[in-house]
Amino acid sequence: MGQALWERCHYDAETGQMESATFMDYAVPRADALPAFTTEISEVPSTANPLGLRGGGEGGTTPALGAVVNAIVDALAELGVEHIEMPATPERVWRALHAARPRVSELDSRRPGGR
Repeated sequence: MGQALWERCHYDAETGQMESATFMDYAVPRADALPAFTTEISEVPSTANPLGLRGGGEGGTTPALGAVVNAIVDALAELGVEHIEMPATPERVWRALHAARPRVSELDSRRPGGR
């Protein structure tokens, strides 16, 4: 969720120096910024390994990026938003809504009684 919503590598335009290189500057999500959620463990042993072990790492988190951004776009689809770049910051959401306004006006004009 952090990468989809907040995390951004920011570089100084003049020097090329990374300005978000430490955890003090990089927007890592914390428990107070997220809703409560429940997790589950699903153990499925590997059939390709005699011990049933599978590789570890962050591979399982990759689909989360698409799921979070698609949820945002889905929530805003009725307003004409079709795409938002990551991270989906409040500013990017606002810009996407602002850019979609003409399309929303067209849709409203087609509805009986307007909006």
